[in-house]
Amino acid sequence: MASLSSPVFSRLVSALKNQKATLTVVESCCGGLINASIMAVPGSSSVYWGGSIAYNTRRAKPFLLNDEKLHNSLVSYKQDSYADANKMSEAERYIQSKLDWTSKTALAFCNEVGTDYAIAEGGASGPTFRPQELDRGFCVIAIAERTNGNDAKIVKQEIIHSPNANRIANMRLFADQAAK
Repeated sequence: MASLSSPVFSRLVSALKNQKATLTVVESCCGGLINASIMAVPGSSSVYWGGSIAYNTRRAKPFLLNDEKLHNSLVSYKQDSYADANKMSEAERYIQSKLDWTSKTALAFCNEVGTDYAIAEGGASGPTFRPQELDRGFCVIAIAERTNGNDAKIVKQEIIHSPNANRIANMRLFADQAAK
């Protein structure tokens, strides 16, 4: 049987303990694997405050801090709002929307929950995709940091592209990348 966690989560929890820092997580296509992998590390309760899984944004307001303004900004997001939107494919606009989703949710969770860090992930694990021109999994990871009681800021954001459309393998790949 495969392990629920992986070594990168032990390192993440250890680093948070050394910094005396706290963390919350909001997930989408990893389906709780990031949260569970952190919880599987002994002693994680000293740094991990909890998290949420917002798999379908339209129905996920209760899982997004029940924040009307945040939820509305995520569901009314206009994929044609970019200066180069008319040059982008539907898949590129969809990926761009996940950059927006992860940055907004990481900031909101870090500020509202009151942790030092928040990890947000969103994307598509596979094997079916919307838009159809996507044929492999991708995930956007955003990390927000709050220092000295100030509002959080995004300190890292990246897109991870998978070489395949294997849902389970992609969920593990994306979760592990979030912990790095």
